Amino acid sequence: MMCDIICAGHICLDLTPVLPPKFDRADRVFLPGKLLETSELVLSTGGSVANTGLALVKLGIKTALMGRVGDDIPGDIVKRLVEEQGGQPQYFSTGKGELTSYSVVLAPPGFDRMFLHNPAANHTFGFGDIDFDLVRRAKILHIGYPTCMKTLARENGAELRKILEKGKELGVTTSLDTSYPDENSSESAADWEKLFENVLPFTDIFMPSVEEALFMFDRDEFSRLKTMGGDILENLEVDYLPRLGKRLLAMGAKIVVIKCGTRGYYAVTQGREAFSGMGRGVPADPGQWAGREIFTGIYRIDHVKSAAGAGDTSIAGFLAALVSGYSLADSVDIACATGAACVTDYSATGGIGPLDEIIEKSRKEWKKEPLGYAGQYFCMDAERNVLIRRQPETARNGR
Repeated sequence: MMCDIICAGHICLDLTPVLPPKFDRADRVFLPGKLLETSELVLSTGGSVANTGLALVKLGIKTALMGRVGDDIPGDIVKRLVEEQGGQPQYFSTGKGELTSYSVVLAPPGFDRMFLHNPAANHTFGFGDIDFDLVRRAKILHIGYPTCMKTLARENGAELRKILEKGKELGVTTSLDTSYPDENSSESAADWEKLFENVLPFTDIFMPSVEEALFMFDRDEFSRLKTMGGDILENLEVDYLPRLGKRLLAMGAKIVVIKCGTRGYYAVTQGREAFSGMGRGVPADPGQWAGREIFTGIYRIDHVKSAAGAGDTSIAGFLAALVSGYSLADSVDIACATGAACVTDYSATGGIGPLDEIIEKSRKEWKKEPLGYAGQYFCMDAERNVLIRRQPETARNGR
């Protein structure tokens, strides 16, 4: 099999009960002893491998999936669902006597989603689950959610670094996405900064959410935003993002993308010389990528069914645009459009179609949310409706 992108790492079975269309407040509904009548139960694949990987398949990108399941009924369901969505599970490994990972997804209309999750077989996924013969022929190796996979996270990411090092040795471009650590688990106390100092020198593209990045790399700012009340995203100042992005570049990544949920998408890149070591997935025109820093808003979708998988599918849009030859600005825009398509369906990939259709909808049907920017670091590119870094002599550092 020849492929452009390999998606490896976390995969699970998602069970999503369709909840009533109207909610006053979620905390008044989810109460001990209360009965809540639901509609259908949506069974779908979840996790980075399924959400990002199958979205890439639907976007029309040649994609291989590598994950680990148990030898149980949920594992069989995962493989069947992958096949039904056009993916091929032949590169999945099966852990004898292991359980397949699952999530119960609670997505009340108008509220952020909540998860009940068992990582199960994802905890044993490691170097031996990667088919490096296929990696040798791919452009991009994307690994998702090492932050909730014990084998990849232990010993400051030694196993993850081993995979990424091998990928770079074979000439592939490496990409990494994270998940939000369980704050109540022992893993949440891990030294995430030390872990990523260990692995980012072998990571070309790093794509955490802003909540994940704050939790792992700037706990003081994370705590400050939480104590302000409301949602972290509501309290986030866009001019803070350059400080965080440049810190991650300094740790070794060549392209940093920070997903900011309903606020938008931020991207910053190293200079052109750093792109020479990016491997087969290097942008077609590095000049349109190197030394850039931008922020853009999301597309407005009036009838959101579920935001589950929106970040993962937006990554698929970004990587699809990259291997298809688009610029950084276009790739960020396509990422937001793919995330918008995701929320039109209860399953993560049900609303995703071919890349050209996603682009056409973003240009003809959907409108961007207003940026409402009042900071000093960026200036508005009115033609593209994005924020771009001011020239060095006039820019001010993010707070």
